[in-house]
Amino acid sequence: MERRTRTRITQTWLAATVVAFAAAPAAHALAVQHHSTIVTETAGNGNGIPEPGDTLALTENVLSAEPDLTLTGVTGTLTTASPDATVGSVASAYPDLAFGLPTGNTTPFAVALSAATECGVAVPFNVALQTSAGPVDVPFTLPTGAAGPFAAYDSIDVPRVVPDGGTVGSDLTIPGTGGRAKGVRVRIGRITHTYDGDLTLTLVAPDGRAVKLVGGKGGSGQDFVGTVFDDAAAAPIRTTTAAPFTGSFRPAQPLAALDGAPLAGTWTLKVSDGALGNVGVIEAWGADLAPAVCAPQPPPPPSGDDDGDGNDDGHGDGDGQHGHGHGHGHGHGHGHQYGHRNRDRG
Repeated sequence: MERRTRTRITQTWLAATVVAFAAAPAAHALAVQHHSTIVTETAGNGNGIPEPGDTLALTENVLSAEPDLTLTGVTGTLTTASPDATVGSVASAYPDLAFGLPTGNTTPFAVALSAATECGVAVPFNVALQTSAGPVDVPFTLPTGAAGPFAAYDSIDVPRVVPDGGTVGSDLTIPGTGGRAKGVRVRIGRITHTYDGDLTLTLVAPDGRAVKLVGGKGGSGQDFVGTVFDDAAAAPIRTTTAAPFTGSFRPAQPLAALDGAPLAGTWTLKVSDGALGNVGVIEAWGADLAPAVCAPQPPPPPSGDDDGDGNDDGHGDGDGQHGHGHGHGHGHGHGHQYGHRNRDRG
């Protein structure tokens, strides 16, 4: 009887414990995200663009999506797992984070980009925030290089039938090796379909990154003809936009998210039909791609030029004469801001 009683007590205690754990609320994950990054070049070639060999000061603006909290006592620690960058000044305080207000670290983080970094690479970073409501990680990437001139490429992997209720991909192969994308536009020459509202169009880069161009727009309208997806366009395709969508439109997701992708390789336009009863064909499409370009770093000063002004300062020339020192102060105040904005996608 005693053993049976103990067993029942143990079973009851275990059941109560399981119920208590099941009823306990999960720990709240703070909603803080990347907003934008302000970059100031502190040493390098002086053009203000993050490039291999530059030293940079970073202000990482974060955005709290906590409507009922003001996060206080905030500090941030910057790290990277990439060999393309070294973090010097790793820690900084933040002002209080109020809901919906972009807020940057009070002391810029110091970052040095490796001279061996490939131009156009997007270097990954993470700011680990400690706040009054707990910790939260904010990942972001730092793009490098500037955009070179666009070049137009057209897919020869056409026509491709869009299956009823299925997905098809049409490839665009860019020849060559090396190089990174620093600007992408997508041109839809013609996609025929008898119910555009069924379709979702997605561009996939050679490294697997994907951007949704449009989805579920146009209702019973037919076809895409002469449609260009460009981040610089004034507006996206909206529910009220009439087919066949001739003109330039912002994509549903920014094509800038593909910056840093390999330029050479296979780019794929995926078209998905989300309902039965209609079919279509990808007849023509292409992409305009801009390569990343980087300026070289200045050469080291000549021997005997102690202050880097291009003049021999007269030290160590072995002629027994006294040298004259010339000092000139040059500072780089150039900066860029990188980030994504929430825009009306329709």
